[in-house]
Amino acid sequence: MPAAPFRAAVRLCLLAAFLLATALAPGAAAEEQRRLALVIGNNDYEHIPRLEKAVNDAEAVARRLTEIGFAVTLAKDIGRRATSRAVLEFEKQIGQGDLALFYYAGHGYSVSGQDFLLPVDIPQAEPGDESMFRDEAFLTNDLADRFLRAGAKTAVLILDACRDNPFEQPGKRSIGGSSGLANQPLGEGIFVLYSAGQYQAALDGLGPGDDNPNSVFTRSLLKGLERPNASIVDIAKTTQVEVRDLAAQVGHVQLPSYYDQILGSVVLNPRAGEVTERGATQTFQEGTTVAALPRLDPAPKPGKAEPIASFTRSNAGWQVNISLPEPAIQFGYRVGTEGEFVDTGTMATIDQRTGRPMPVTWFVLPPDQPAGDLYVTWRDRRGEEAGVFAIRFDPDDSLKSGQKQILDQLWTAWVSFREYNGTLVYFTHLVSYRCGIERIEYALDNSGAFENWPLPACDPDNPNAVPDNAELYRKIPKSTKSMQVIVTYYDGTRSPERNFNVKF
Repeated sequence: MPAAPFRAAVRLCLLAAFLLATALAPGAAAEEQRRLALVIGNNDYEHIPRLEKAVNDAEAVARRLTEIGFAVTLAKDIGRRATSRAVLEFEKQIGQGDLALFYYAGHGYSVSGQDFLLPVDIPQAEPGDESMFRDEAFLTNDLADRFLRAGAKTAVLILDACRDNPFEQPGKRSIGGSSGLANQPLGEGIFVLYSAGQYQAALDGLGPGDDNPNSVFTRSLLKGLERPNASIVDIAKTTQVEVRDLAAQVGHVQLPSYYDQILGSVVLNPRAGEVTERGATQTFQEGTTVAALPRLDPAPKPGKAEPIASFTRSNAGWQVNISLPEPAIQFGYRVGTEGEFVDTGTMATIDQRTGRPMPVTWFVLPPDQPAGDLYVTWRDRRGEEAGVFAIRFDPDDSLKSGQKQILDQLWTAWVSFREYNGTLVYFTHLVSYRCGIERIEYALDNSGAFENWPLPACDPDNPNAVPDNAELYRKIPKSTKSMQVIVTYYDGTRSPERNFNVKF
């Protein structure tokens, strides 16, 4: 071969070898791969047994991950809504090829071989409540799949959630089994480290003399995270051994298991020099101002309780009363899809359920408010956003249905009697709410001979004003002992036959 082509070939081979070596060098691609972590710790359960160390565990893991270069989001004692929001915000941070790590300390449970993580507001569940349980809890493989769909190359789940059955009640059968997770297999690109083996219970501590602030599993995991350049498999194996030996000291069997479906080796704590800067931890929390809600949330799932609205029309305008399905600490509304929510403030009354002032859950609209959608939102006792609920406002229907509701509730005021040169019967109350009425019929002394009472037309602009020509009273025989009244409402429904005894 001539010298020049030979030297060119050598240069190409050397260049190819250099590129190959660079590609295979540890940490070569790590500089472009961001490392993100969502860390959740739940102690303060409302309906099932509280935990003591889960928040400590989450805080300790968040600190350690930050020290080794992760960008960490830390969330503590969060309910279903806030958990959904935290996972959603974490998904938005994930870019193509990132490493996404999810650490969870708290109650977890397995139903029909599926593993669920429990928010602090999970209701107490009994046999037959499996569907409710699935709606209120978070499926582990769902979370992992979401992180991969968001673009993560690798999803690492570390679950310190294998405790005793949180739904167990003395003398009652309980949902699911006795303890632990099923450690269900997940898909490619996912690594899961469980704090115990299948259906084993994980220890919080080693007995009364154990003053370590962390659970047996997490204290061992923290040591593994200190090891520079150790693969996630190495960390899992050393954690296994240490947890097994610690648990054996108190006669307990606990052997953490792991599930590895990642290609190649994943290092959580690169050796010194590869971590260019310390990571950062931000604490996830719901906002404090209803007006700051940035968007319309999706409609609630079928079967979820929704607020109920009632509309009362006066000559001054509309009062909208909202009945909420749960205790709240803040309430807001918005007219239409644009603009900020209006915080209605609070009353000078403490709600014993929340220990906070009751929010004002009513607001007013002008009398000429056109038809359209109103939106309401609130924060529950934990300060978590309930989502945004749409309420349809139709002035004509709201006027009539509101008056029908008042008439139903205050039917004893329909008629009144007065003695004045004979016996007079007054229909003032019914005439005042005539917009909700199609017809009024009355009879005397159970005769069954019903007559119509004349009604003036409804004036939507001034609905409660009584026209000068309206017939408000009528003279009836002095011997009358009782009157029967039936009201046919605007929607065709009829009231029961109401009986009124003549008395002054």
